[in-house]
This record gives sequence, C-alpha cells and structure tokens, in this order.
Amino acid sequence: MIKIQSGPATSVLAVGNDAIAQAKTVGLFLSANSRMISAQVLQAAKDNGAAGIIISMEGVAFAMPPMTPEHYRYVPQAMRGIPVALIVSAEQAAFLDSVPGAAAHAGTLRRVFLSQQQAMCWLKEQTRALAANRVWWSWQRAASP
Repeated sequence: MIKIQSGPATSVLAVGNDAIAQAKTVGLFLSANSRMISAQVLQAAKDNGAAGIIISMEGVAFAMPPMTPEHYRYVPQAMRGIPVALIVSAEQAAFLDSVPGAAAHAGTLRRVFLSQQQAMCWLKEQTRALAANRVWWSWQRAASP
C-alpha cells in the first residue's frame, strides 16, 4: 500500500498481480492540489508496474472548475498511454462529464464510471488493446528496412 497526500486529499494505492493499480481517494480536490495528487498517483502506479489505474473517487468533494485539456498538463508524454478509470458517485458524474473529452484532447485515456465492474471491464480492454498495439508497432519497426 502506498499512501499519497496532497493538501486536503489523500489516496491509497496498491498494484495487483494483474498490473492494475487500485486507488481509493478521499478528501477535497482543489485547483491547487488536484494535479499534484493525480500526478503522484500516476507516478506511483507506473513505478510499481501498473498498466492501468482504477481510482475510486466516491469520497472526494470537488471545489474547482470543470476539467479542460489544460488540466492534463501534469501528465508526462511517457505516461499518457496509461488508462485511468474513475469510479464516482452519480452526483460527481455530472461534474466530471467533461473528463473523457478533455482527456482525449490532451492525449490521455480517462473515463468515468459508476461501478467497479464497468471500470474494470473498460480498463482491461484498454490495457489489452494498448499491449497489442505495442506488439504490432514493434513488428512494423522490425520489418522496416
């Protein structure tokens, strides 16, 4: 278990044998701390071999503007291919409805879900597809003169 804290928000993260990181985040997300805690969770997951991340945000209150592509500046180019599934409450879903579009525009994979099962299905499909894509590209590079 890895505990990450940024201001009034805390996240606890663990990476399973399936290379999926599971994080539970609680507290208050502000413009001042949301990027920092997100970056720390992403880095900790990558450092521990995660291919994707599920973050339960049901215990988070948001006091910040809706997500825009600029929000995702914190994601280094090398980590933009790590998909992240956010599990939220129905009330949070309305606030976070801009996440998928803003994330895609910034070149990252983020989706919002109301259930763990939906999030896990999507995340496993994304990690499978990304791994297959890496294999295909390595074959293409090897075949090029």
